[in-house]
Amino acid sequence: MRLQFEPFQLDTDRAELRNATGIVPLEPKAYRLLCLLLTNTERVVSKEEMIAVVWDGRFVSDAAVATVLGLVRKALGDDGDGQRYIRTVRGIGHRFVAPVRIEAASFVSDAPAPTVDAAGPLLGRPTIAVLPFARAGLSEHHSTLGDAIPAEIIFSLAKLRWLRVIARESTFRFRNAEVDLAALHSVLGASYCLSGHLEVYSGRLSATVDLVDTRTGGLIWSEHFERPLADVHAVRHEVVMAVIAALDLQIPQVEAALARTRPIEQLDAWQSYHLGLSHMYRFNARDNAIAASLLARATDLDPSFATAFAARSFNSFQTCLMGYDPDRAAAIAATRSAAERSVELDPLCPNANAAMGRFHILSGAPDDGLYWLERSLTLSPNYAKGHYSRAFLQVLCGLANETRQGVDVAMGLSPLDPMLGPMFMMKAFSYGLDGDFAAAAEFAVKAARISDSHLSGLCGAIALCVLSGRINDATHWLGILRAKRPDATISLYMQYLPFRDAAFRASLRKALERAGLAE
Repeated sequence: MRLQFEPFQLDTDRAELRNATGIVPLEPKAYRLLCLLLTNTERVVSKEEMIAVVWDGRFVSDAAVATVLGLVRKALGDDGDGQRYIRTVRGIGHRFVAPVRIEAASFVSDAPAPTVDAAGPLLGRPTIAVLPFARAGLSEHHSTLGDAIPAEIIFSLAKLRWLRVIARESTFRFRNAEVDLAALHSVLGASYCLSGHLEVYSGRLSATVDLVDTRTGGLIWSEHFERPLADVHAVRHEVVMAVIAALDLQIPQVEAALARTRPIEQLDAWQSYHLGLSHMYRFNARDNAIAASLLARATDLDPSFATAFAARSFNSFQTCLMGYDPDRAAAIAATRSAAERSVELDPLCPNANAAMGRFHILSGAPDDGLYWLERSLTLSPNYAKGHYSRAFLQVLCGLANETRQGVDVAMGLSPLDPMLGPMFMMKAFSYGLDGDFAAAAEFAVKAARISDSHLSGLCGAIALCVLSGRINDATHWLGILRAKRPDATISLYMQYLPFRDAAFRASLRKALERAGLAE
């Protein structure tokens, strides 16, 4: 993929930054930081996220982060005063503000490069072809892995329901060293191709997996795994989990980007759905309303679209939780109605079952929702948002340890999930339930920094900072809350957090009163 921002071009396939005179030197950490900022231009990237991506979550000082940020700015001819490319949002993070254009890079293949139809992206549900993995150096004992891993991926992807997966009987015919993208696109109708390569050397098993858009030949996602050969089953499990989580993030983003190239009136149900999702996770009233309109269009165009009804339920759930609509009773009813319709249309859809479980947060009976979340995870064990939603219900039920375990699984499956901020908040609440307010405040602040428009994240950060004695931090987040949500009140925040632990609930309320938030 090539990211174009005048006068530079970042080629992620070659890991090169170029301008009109040639390659611009960039050390590895600076390159990774620039990639992170360029692929998240619509939002502020926090220091914690930079550390998680660039330093793999290891402890580093603020000075180290500032040094690498300075290297990026120097390479671009930018500085902290001009901020032509990278803008500092004090106390929150940094954002890439120059216009960025994405260009597909060519994919190496003997087949002619497919082209996108002038009318726009293909209509209908996204379709993926999972190919048998190429292999090198595998013994006869391990030779079946090249088919076993993609077969397991096909089985797991089929459970997602929103993605059409071509049967292995068709895809396993493509056993060439070079992927024939044109054939996959024209013969099988696949808009995406997942391929892999297995290799054994020096007693170690190496696995590389690539996701490619067959319409453009662009590489969307790639990951490498390596372990001792004795851990072959661990590698197999790791690859399958990573693929499921990555595709649940990457393909909707690509589909939403394609949908943006067409007038809304020309979008089909699936394009409306994916574009709606891209707005829904921005956690503000305007985008939530846009998402509601797009998701309603999706179900109007296809009344049997179970996954879109599940998304509509989550959209209405956000309306309730964030207090966007004064008619909360109507929003709660809409949350339930869409969830029930989703399950009615497809009782085996993980999203539908999760929607039913999530509704019970609003009903005040989280225990009743746990059944539906367990069903969701039985249907798709690698469903990150299912693990997060179950953790939400568990924290309301006072199950602190189970909450942390569920959040850790969700984060492990999807470390860059759009729900990462709320995930941190559930972890913060779990420590608060245990009385460890210092740890609770740390996670609450992370949640607020990642999702600084999320009512729950901001109020949670204020309350838990007060309870941990971090009054200055509480004042800081109160200022941001008042700027982002001047209508926020204690009652609005507490209405949909029916903690079974009444003492903890009361402590949150008193902390918000002490901070100065209106009742």
